[in-house]
Amino acid sequence: MILYNTLTHTKDEFKTYEPGKVKMYTCGPTVYHFAHIGNLRSYIMEDVLEKYLRYTGLDVKRVMNITDVGHLSSDADTGEDKMLKGARREHKTVMEIARFYTDAFFEDCRKLNIRRPDVVEPATGCIPEFIEMVQSLLDKGYAYVAGGNVYFDTSKLSEYYVFNKHDADDLEVGVREGVEADENKKNKADFVLWFTKSKFDSQELKWESPWGLGYPGWHIECSAISIKHLGEHLDLHCGGIDNAFPHHTNEIAQSEAYLGHSWCPQWFHVLHLNTNSGKMSKSKGEFLTVSLLEQKGYDPLCYRFFCLQSH
Repeated sequence: MILYNTLTHTKDEFKTYEPGKVKMYTCGPTVYHFAHIGNLRSYIMEDVLEKYLRYTGLDVKRVMNITDVGHLSSDADTGEDKMLKGARREHKTVMEIARFYTDAFFEDCRKLNIRRPDVVEPATGCIPEFIEMVQSLLDKGYAYVAGGNVYFDTSKLSEYYVFNKHDADDLEVGVREGVEADENKKNKADFVLWFTKSKFDSQELKWESPWGLGYPGWHIECSAISIKHLGEHLDLHCGGIDNAFPHHTNEIAQSEAYLGHSWCPQWFHVLHLNTNSGKMSKSKGEFLTVSLLEQKGYDPLCYRFFCLQSH
């Protein structure tokens, strides 16, 4: 099979590390609100790919994370935790919000005929794995402690911007949207592996760690969960195109630093669902959910077929 690879920007022959077996990882939802149909478009496309791989006779194991802690409102390690924001909005605990919107997400997937992954792992279930991975990165010299937080040191890499070439000056405050100054960082592109109370003293979910009471950064989550369930060699990583930078870029950096070898050769990114005013977005308040489609009289499968007949 020939598949477009967003890592190489070419159409490549799809190969697996172990013949006949596919280890596939999907970035799951941050469960602080209902998924909109733009989010779900990615999962529809990944579902078609997974089912085709199975149809051809390959043995597929697909793993998905559920982000129920640590995802800040800006991907640049700034802003408020989305889960805490959702809990405050609905006057519930973070875990109540997480359970409700996790169930809602998989109900939407059922209506869209999206197969449930073989493994679904909430981030809150893997805190020991995150701590072990962060400690290993510190021991290997790829991370440092500053201001109470643990950061990944991107200057230790021969190449950091693996999907697209970025000028480091593009990460200046006010140039790239959502980036604020973090005086703890040695380099502009460094990212947080573990937050302590120096970030949010009001954080609801916290765990003891060698660096103090705190919680994991968003990026460490997918690396540790993938390695836990799929081993040291991943064949196919999927997600929305907005995750390519910085989330997936950071995943590659920390995973390969931790493992000491290349990690995932094939990346499958799904582009946005665009409206007349740009991509569908919760932050802009312009989005449709599966429930709203049903209220308007549409069978959710109509949306699946709409996605499949469009580029």
